[in-house]
Amino acid sequence: MPDGMENRSGEQTFEWLVDCTSNLQASQLQPPVVSAAVPQRLSARSKPLTASIVSTAAKIEDLTAFVRSLAPEPGMLAPRFFLASLLPRFCRPCVVVVSQGSRVAGLLYARERLVAGVPTGVVLGDDTLGAMVVARPEEIESVFQCAVETLLKRKAALRFRVASDHLAILQAETAKANAEIHSYREEFHAHLELPQTYDEFLAKFRSHTRHNFCRYRRRSELAGNEFCPNLPFTDFRTAAKTLFPKETYARHESSFRQCVAMIEAMPSQILVGLRRSSGEWMSLAGGWCTGDRAVLNMQLNDRTYGRESVSLVLRSYLIEGLINRGIRELVFWAGTSPPLSSYIVPREEFMTYVDSRSHPWRLVRLTCVALAKLSSSHIWQVAEMGVARRQRKPQHMSVPDAICPPKSS
Repeated sequence: MPDGMENRSGEQTFEWLVDCTSNLQASQLQPPVVSAAVPQRLSARSKPLTASIVSTAAKIEDLTAFVRSLAPEPGMLAPRFFLASLLPRFCRPCVVVVSQGSRVAGLLYARERLVAGVPTGVVLGDDTLGAMVVARPEEIESVFQCAVETLLKRKAALRFRVASDHLAILQAETAKANAEIHSYREEFHAHLELPQTYDEFLAKFRSHTRHNFCRYRRRSELAGNEFCPNLPFTDFRTAAKTLFPKETYARHESSFRQCVAMIEAMPSQILVGLRRSSGEWMSLAGGWCTGDRAVLNMQLNDRTYGRESVSLVLRSYLIEGLINRGIRELVFWAGTSPPLSSYIVPREEFMTYVDSRSHPWRLVRLTCVALAKLSSSHIWQVAEMGVARRQRKPQHMSVPDAICPPKSS
């Protein structure tokens, strides 16, 4: 820890760190679109790959035609969905466009962490649902490799959630760039496999869990509550805005708006609810479907009905409906709570920290370590980007976590 650090106030230290970050960013200063030649080659082709870093929403929207040329219904790969998933207060877009001559070969979606509106050079990416890299199947590895190499040249650090195959590429590119890498196994989303029938689904539970699924749903039906399986999006949004202030677990309104925007950006939506006979909403859940997979990214439960387990009741209806539609996997965005957390399928996924060895960046990292140890100030607390429901882990990192890997890594 630098001498005199312990004598700084929280606000002074924060301003000092922003200055350090600004200076570091100045050394990497770039326009919204930056091109860099990268000596990579795609199989059976002769021209080298080049990469551009795009940071404006308009430029990213312009990539829609390319994405649709690969997938007429791109879903989570669409630029619109990527932009909806951002929290502008905490990050800005950082999309790497990989080209070969005049042909766009692929994209890598990422975002750059902001501190007090200042870009930090820390790039965050999540490939755990296959929505980070857009390219033809035979070109995905080359596109990812080129994009990572470009980011390591232009940015200070990468924070990527990846599967084991992409971890190997990150390790290889980190070694070539003489950067530091730390990784540890982490499962971010929760994956629940769905069988052919709802009875098979209940049969895999322990008796107590199975009993609760049936008992609370039966009670709800006897009370005259109504399950609404296919809400129009405008009705869902209006109901969610009404229910949000009464939600069981408080969270920032920006996170709520983000979850709703992500659902709106998807063509195949899941919009379900549970309401009393009077029309009062007790629970709402939203998400989307892609193929035979469903993703649930938000659930709101009225805290006044906690004893009625409205969350469990709504999920029982939802899961039965998904199974009847032929859905074979339900993904809970950023994880789920008991009892379903006991039945998720583990995935081989890794949280990876890649850092430049430059002296300015090492100084920033050491400073954040010191601040994380010394201060519990609100300065270092950021809004959870999580779904509107109970969860323990945030969807993005606080400043110290984003910059410094945990000791166990």
